[in-house]
Amino acid sequence: YFGVEIPEDEKLSYSLPPKPPEPSTDVRFYGDTRLCSLDECVIEVLNDGNPLTFEFDIKDGEDWELVPVIVNGTEWSGAISLSDQGQLTLDSERHEQWILRKSALTVPETFALHPVYPNPFNPTTTLRFTVGITHASSLLQVFDITGRLVETLIDEHLKPGTHSVQWNASRFSSGVYFVRLESESFSQSQKVILLK
Repeated sequence: YFGVEIPEDEKLSYSLPPKPPEPSTDVRFYGDTRLCSLDECVIEVLNDGNPLTFEFDIKDGEDWELVPVIVNGTEWSGAISLSDQGQLTLDSERHEQWILRKSALTVPETFALHPVYPNPFNPTTTLRFTVGITHASSLLQVFDITGRLVETLIDEHLKPGTHSVQWNASRFSSGVYFVRLESESFSQSQKVILLK
């Protein structure tokens, strides 16, 4: 269930038990739930190696899209449009995480650093951010707990829209780090925890 508001006292009824042991098949939203009440959520897929077939029924004429999280890339790729009713077969052996999000037909006007997933992580996490139409230059950097710059992930002009990059922290020690997204008139930071 997604794209709907549920009263707070009913949300517990959408929670799921822990994931089954591998090899098995399981599909759920991040946080062990079968409910996404936001416009964008992470879907976690546990697959026994077979293609997965889904049926979908999108209400109220809304448009949604399903986007694979790229393991070794730097941006989203290959969004699958979902509208009306239909059936979809996914080769989820290659993708363990998908983003289900409401289609945005307009270009965003502001910058935003979205929640890092997973967090805590070991040793790789995905950083997602939105580049606004009025901003051209983007700088995404990682700092340690003392404020020392440890890595620059993005330092370039990006097209408006949602982007992602993976941070592989295998050469860094466990601890707290801060990710900072900056432009000429915007700055936002977020804490991430590396656990080895």
